[in-house]
Amino acid sequence: MNATIDSTLITALAGVMGSAVGGLASFATTYFTQRNQTHRDLISREAAHREELYSQFVNEATNLYIDSLGKTLENAAALIGLYSLVGRIRLIAGDRVLLAAERIAEAIVDSYRRPPRTFEDEYKLVRERQVDPLKEFTQACREERRSMLTNL
Repeated sequence: MNATIDSTLITALAGVMGSAVGGLASFATTYFTQRNQTHRDLISREAAHREELYSQFVNEATNLYIDSLGKTLENAAALIGLYSLVGRIRLIAGDRVLLAAERIAEAIVDSYRRPPRTFEDEYKLVRERQVDPLKEFTQACREERRSMLTNL
């Protein structure tokens, strides 16, 4: 009789332990899957946010750079939008992207300081590959994006 109780107790205990281990495994799987999905969603949203910010910066910098070719800066307020974007980039970007954005801002200010140039003069420099004001920035952005997406 004692052996019957022991075998019944062992069987019941094995059943309870099996259920506990199965439940724990199910919980752990769900937890890690959800955690991984949340991480991926966060990185995807961050990448999309950066792409939008960098796109805004490229648009603003391009417009100001083209404007700077034909005239001198009469109103420094025109640069506020650009420096606002540089500040936002400073909050989230890597060092290489930030440095490239700051260099573009400096190049635009320097361009406004020079005597007005024609578009043909600038086009000639670009064709000779002496000037591409956005190249360093866009390459840094592309590398940063690739690195972020690799972490997904």
